[in-house]
Amino acid sequence: FGNVNNNNNGLKNEPIYAKVNKKKTQGQAASHEEPIYAQVAKKVNAKIDQLNQAASGLGGVGQAGFPLKRHDKVDDLSKVGLSASPEPIYATIDDLGGPFPLKRHDKVDDLSKVGLSRNQKLAQKLTISIKRYQKLKQVFL
Repeated sequence: FGNVNNNNNGLKNEPIYAKVNKKKTQGQAASHEEPIYAQVAKKVNAKIDQLNQAASGLGGVGQAGFPLKRHDKVDDLSKVGLSASPEPIYATIDDLGGPFPLKRHDKVDDLSKVGLSRNQKLAQKLTISIKRYQKLKQVFL
């Protein structure tokens, strides 16, 4: 019983099957399970369909699930971001540069200051002060 290899890479030309915890009874023929990539593709497609259905049920920003408009004031944060899907949707915030020092009722006029830490705020104020000082120095000297 030698391995039949046509591609000289040491692998048999067979699909890869998912491992299933099933015990065979005597006399039962070996059944081929669905290939793992087909199982994964089905799960991914089902998840995509579920998310598309949830998104179409929302109707878009400004409707059910996203009642906020650009300038709305939020008094009750428990209603923000509720979706039609009972399953949570996760997102990473690595690129947003947290931490997020906003409090419940803060009004944000300058979005460049959102997410700055205390040290970053002090450094920004110091930089602005130095630039102002240099301008004044040029004007008066």
